[in-house]
Amino acid sequence: MSDEKIVLIARLKVKEDKIEEAKKAALAIVADSRAEEGCINYDIHQSIEDETQFFWHETWTCQAALDEHFETSFFKEFFDVVQEVAAEPPQINLTRKITD
Repeated sequence: MSDEKIVLIARLKVKEDKIEEAKKAALAIVADSRAEEGCINYDIHQSIEDETQFFWHETWTCQAALDEHFETSFFKEFFDVVQEVAAEPPQINLTRKITD
């Protein structure tokens, strides 16, 4: 069963004058994301060394749950903001945990 879990690790670098806008938009979807049936965890981090960098660590029960998340209206609205604030394209990595 644990083999089916998908761990998303993403990095978003934003424009220096868009840090607060990016943070506000990201935090606005946390509760809805965590409430999704397939969400195991949904955490956002901000770099200590470079405040323009944000990182997501998410765990989903399966790929279908993550796909459903990407199709929610709140995620699509958030991603519209990402397109405006990003200094470079987001990096999204889908992984499987290999340790206990």
